[in-house]
Amino acid sequence: MWDMESFQPDFAISPTKGYISPGMDVPFVVTFRPSKLSQAVQYEGLRCFIQGSEPLLLTLAGSCVEVPDTKETLTFTCNVRERQSQTILLSNPSSEAWTLQPILEGKYWKGPEFIHLEARQKEKAYQVTYRPLTMSSENKKHQGSIFFPLPDGTGLHYHLEGTAEAPRCSGAISRQVPCRISHTELIPVSNWLHRPQRFLVVIDMLKPENLESSSVLQGCSYIDVPSSAKEDYQLTFLSYKEGVFSAKVSFLNETTGEYLFHMVTFKVMASGPISTVKMSTAVRQRVSSTIKVDNPLPVPVTFDINCEVPDISVPQDFTVPAQSKANLALEYQPLKTGESTGHLVLQSSDLGSLSYKLQLKATSSRPEKPVYFRTTLGSRQTVTTKIRNFAQEKTEYLLQTDCADFQTAKSISAAPASSGGSDLNVEVTFEPCHLGEAKTTLQLSSALGGQYCIPLIGLALPPEPQGPFLIPAGGTTSISFRNVFPKSTAFQYTVKHPAFAVRAPGMLRAKSSTTITVSFTGGRAPVTSRLVVSCPGGSWIYHLRGLPSTR
Repeated sequence: MWDMESFQPDFAISPTKGYISPGMDVPFVVTFRPSKLSQAVQYEGLRCFIQGSEPLLLTLAGSCVEVPDTKETLTFTCNVRERQSQTILLSNPSSEAWTLQPILEGKYWKGPEFIHLEARQKEKAYQVTYRPLTMSSENKKHQGSIFFPLPDGTGLHYHLEGTAEAPRCSGAISRQVPCRISHTELIPVSNWLHRPQRFLVVIDMLKPENLESSSVLQGCSYIDVPSSAKEDYQLTFLSYKEGVFSAKVSFLNETTGEYLFHMVTFKVMASGPISTVKMSTAVRQRVSSTIKVDNPLPVPVTFDINCEVPDISVPQDFTVPAQSKANLALEYQPLKTGESTGHLVLQSSDLGSLSYKLQLKATSSRPEKPVYFRTTLGSRQTVTTKIRNFAQEKTEYLLQTDCADFQTAKSISAAPASSGGSDLNVEVTFEPCHLGEAKTTLQLSSALGGQYCIPLIGLALPPEPQGPFLIPAGGTTSISFRNVFPKSTAFQYTVKHPAFAVRAPGMLRAKSSTTITVSFTGGRAPVTSRLVVSCPGGSWIYHLRGLPSTR
């Protein structure tokens, strides 16, 4: 154990006491802190008491000189809480090695505690590092010094001056976020001190300069960070329309004025469809649906509506009152069967665009009302029926049946229909070629108007007797006759009374007409008879009356 009082006031030694085992070496560190100028400071007989042995005696000598003039000033400049290092070149001109212990003053400078120089070593680098924890001002820069005491009784003195500029950006955050979806960004906040800090959070908008009511960028006003730790600050962002939003988020210690900051940029992209609207109906039948539109803003918002699906009807614009919800009604009236998809977009300057996906299905409709016909074999009946045309442009309907008993035009032209549809007349002629009932479906198809099916039901009755046809004595009469069959047919003409004679072709082409000429030779009295035209498909009776001669 050392007698510490004998070292004062200029020397100190450590450790002051302890234990030592046989064969063990214990190093002691002697510190010289002179209290006054003196070329020779010497302490003799400094005792170390050892149990069971005589005290060890130590002599210490030192020299205290004035601090030499500053050799030079080292100037440091960096951002606060960052580092800058510079080197000092030291030389040992003596023939003995030196171990120097620099004396460094200034709380923001650090360097190695010792530096060893070999004998006659030149320009060995000693590094001094400046790491300021507070910003300096133009009139009050950080000050410090470093002194290298040399064994020859001299020393080297350097003045240190530091400028701590405003902090650099702690980080730049860039995110792509969709419209109308809240996004939480975690910003790391570091505490560089060995004590807790409370930071005031300041959000400065850069682009745009003023945040509109359709966007929100917010978080807590303060954040507490433990000593030498890091915490995440939660910043919430929400925008109802597309755009680029940039802000500077600063964390300020209101007591010291020190701060750090992050740059945050959010690129708001158009979001996908808000929802899917499913609608299904038969062609030409209307079905309605509603979409609930929310307006969170304190002012009414008017939307322009755009829908490229021709079968969907919506108003041109739509207004939602402030901070409320409203239902947008849309109607689906398809003209053609099938499944399709589309988009409905609501656009406003305040809330951007709202997109909805449309999933549409059009099924076949019921046939139109049936059209009934009733006529005799060999006769024709024409009926005019109607369809409701909804095509908004001029179009042409193609007509088709699979039964030869019904005839129509090959096509019908339709003018653009009104908003509720327009009637279109369709003429159908029934000319049966066999007795009994005939059924078919008339199909009308258009690229724009879709397809219609009209059931056609015809009843063919046996031919009714016609006449009487009056024929003067020695004269003739003509009777029109038509081959109603779909193929050439041979007909027989029979008159029972010999006073009548018939002249007509025996073979008639399909669907062709001819004239039957009947002559009467005459007599004193009137003569009645009948003409029978027959074939395997039926027979027609014509009553004849011959008039008597007037001579």
